[in-house]
Amino acid sequence: MDSMFIMLAPFIMSASLQLNTLDAAAKILPENREILPKVQIFLEEKHSPLPAGELLKYTNWEMIVALSNAESGYGKHCAGDYNAWGIKDFRKGSTNFGKTRDFTSWAESIQYTSELLYKYDKDDGEPTASGMVARWKYVQPFGHWIGNVNYALADLESHIQA
Repeated sequence: MDSMFIMLAPFIMSASLQLNTLDAAAKILPENREILPKVQIFLEEKHSPLPAGELLKYTNWEMIVALSNAESGYGKHCAGDYNAWGIKDFRKGSTNFGKTRDFTSWAESIQYTSELLYKYDKDDGEPTASGMVARWKYVQPFGHWIGNVNYALADLESHIQA
């Protein structure tokens, strides 16, 4: 009986992984499902750990990705656990208060970043880089950061529409 379980374990794990992938894909916004492969390729080319399926659950995913470029090289150099955006921790009682926030997963950090962007642009959560830089970055110079965000937005657009 034990040997049968050992033989079946890889198949069970593979099926479980496929179900998790399908579950994540089911939550992607319908308008974003078609571009999932292109976004995955874009992130792979950037050597980014950001999960495309998680990003595409949000209408402002492009700005989330663009900010990750300016803050961490698309998540390659995170400021904290799963924190590709340099988000500070201002939760009351946090042992990390005032420092960079740690998240428990990409899902948590991407959702938080999406919600945070709506504080900068209540209409669609996609503020302009120049419109948000002073409050987001708050350390000058701002020009390089703005350029990185805008470059990433243009790069994304050219890859996704290609």
